[in-house]
Amino acid sequence: MSEDTRARILRAAKELAEEQESVQGVTVSLESVSRRAGLTKQGLMYYYSSKENLMLGMVEHAAARWDGLLRDHTGAAPEALSVFERYRAYAAVATSAEVSRADYWVFSEALYHPKLGEPWHRFLSPWFAVDDVADEARSLLTAARFCADGAWMSEATGVFPAENLAAVGVRAQELIDHAEAQGGHR
Repeated sequence: MSEDTRARILRAAKELAEEQESVQGVTVSLESVSRRAGLTKQGLMYYYSSKENLMLGMVEHAAARWDGLLRDHTGAAPEALSVFERYRAYAAVATSAEVSRADYWVFSEALYHPKLGEPWHRFLSPWFAVDDVADEARSLLTAARFCADGAWMSEATGVFPAENLAAVGVRAQELIDHAEAQGGHR
């Protein structure tokens, strides 16, 4: 039952973040989440003892979701894939996956609260590792990732979304192909 309750709490927090239209940004409080989840504040605090813990739970959930989307897309763990397969997967998912304002919000909160960056780093670093890649190929892979990052962030925020998101994905894939053609490895 506790995992169901945790999922209900995180779903409620994500819904609240999706609904926010204020210029001040997203405001998710323990009170608003507990009401939305159908719990008392004390009931919510049994699972998330503070707003910081709730935020960490939201980030953990969002980062795990992205890792799951990538694993589903490839059918494999990142360690079983080449660097080029991992980057192709990220470019494909980021330019075609259902993205949300809440994902963007919890991602961007790491800028203001570095502790919130840890789950993103833990879940996505294996997908972005380029340790044994030559410098030229590394820069091409980074450009492809930035292209995909920008695509999902503009889609999630609704600020200047791509007219043709699939074409953006194709261009990111071309950068990855070019990196692989360079020989890629050191």
